[in-house]
Amino acid sequence: MTVTLGAMRATDRETFMNLVKVGVGPGCLALPYAFAKAGTLMAPLTLILMSLMVYRNMRLIIEIKEHLKQANPTQQFTTYGDISREILGSRSGQVVDYLLISMQLGICTVYCRFIPTNLHATFTSISQDHWLMLIVPFLTMLTWIRHMKQLAVFSKFANVATIVTIFVIVVFAGSNIAEKGGVAEGLPEVTLASAPVFFGTAIYSFEGCGAVPSIHDSMQEPKGWAGVLGQAGVVIFICFIFTGQLCYLSYGAITSGSITAELAHRSDNPVIGLCNLMMAAAVGLTYPIQAYPAIEVFERKLNIRGDSEDTPDPSQMFNQRTQQTIFRTLLVLFTAMVAAMVDHLGLIVSLFGSVNGSLIALVLPPWLDMQLSRNTTAEHYAVNVLTLAFGLIGGAAGTYVAIGHILRGEEAVHPE
Repeated sequence: MTVTLGAMRATDRETFMNLVKVGVGPGCLALPYAFAKAGTLMAPLTLILMSLMVYRNMRLIIEIKEHLKQANPTQQFTTYGDISREILGSRSGQVVDYLLISMQLGICTVYCRFIPTNLHATFTSISQDHWLMLIVPFLTMLTWIRHMKQLAVFSKFANVATIVTIFVIVVFAGSNIAEKGGVAEGLPEVTLASAPVFFGTAIYSFEGCGAVPSIHDSMQEPKGWAGVLGQAGVVIFICFIFTGQLCYLSYGAITSGSITAELAHRSDNPVIGLCNLMMAAAVGLTYPIQAYPAIEVFERKLNIRGDSEDTPDPSQMFNQRTQQTIFRTLLVLFTAMVAAMVDHLGLIVSLFGSVNGSLIALVLPPWLDMQLSRNTTAEHYAVNVLTLAFGLIGGAAGTYVAIGHILRGEEAVHPE
């Protein structure tokens, strides 16, 4: 029986779902903390600007990809690294690959702080550091799983858990405003001093941008890409703005990088407690999915990557798998050690968002477009420059402020 290529590729609907899945992740739960750092007016306006820039960049990176494909029909451009190598050269392509890897490791580090933060909010008798030590063996064993397809069930659970949790916290926030007869009092419209923390945390929420070229490559009908991306972008933006703005207006000062942990500290409602634990489990189960791209690259570099058919000798296969197990264990320990150095989830999210997220989502697409020297208008070039400047300045400011807060030992303080 023959199977056509189209049958193995994603329909427009499946592509839409894939974009929403990678777009709405645990980073969305840090947005209320981000909004509390920028104010009721500045936060939503900046998020709108940021979302428009990211949406344009996601369209732009696919335009660049298609331009390169027309010039080189036999080549595949399925990742940022492939595109960068063709435009900037092999060394620059490797730099972009490692940038993407560092982004994945940053997400893993955030997960190592997210899980203890949520668990401690429900089981307060156990400290976050103790929870971190308890979950490390669990995360380590998950990374020992050899193939990505074996992790698919974990991904489905995480997607359902995230959607349910966002729905629950938005409903609770809206109900809280209705019960009080208004929003929280004394909320500033603009807070410039901590706005860079907002930038880093908000741009981290666009953590799925790195997957856009491969999602586009999987489409049956790439001509419908712009429409599908626009529809998915609207859904993702609605999730972001409702989660961030509504929770901030409802609860006021938010000091935790996880809104479920924040609400668990404020209330003993069993539904909130369940969502809090559900998100901790979802994030833990998807840790290996985030780690896998980095694992694959590093294992190939270390020459310990291979399957049983590549290494028929049982002793050689045993040695290879032993080396893989040791390496993956050390990788988990590394991310856990970095997470242990920062007690505040919101700040570690802001730091990795400022360092990696800004480069992938805001800086790299316009930079590649400018280096490609396509025939574009002056307006197109000007928008590229403005987006590039926004990403670089915001990323630098966010990194500086987040590191400053971390070095001063800022911790989340929850209202009684």
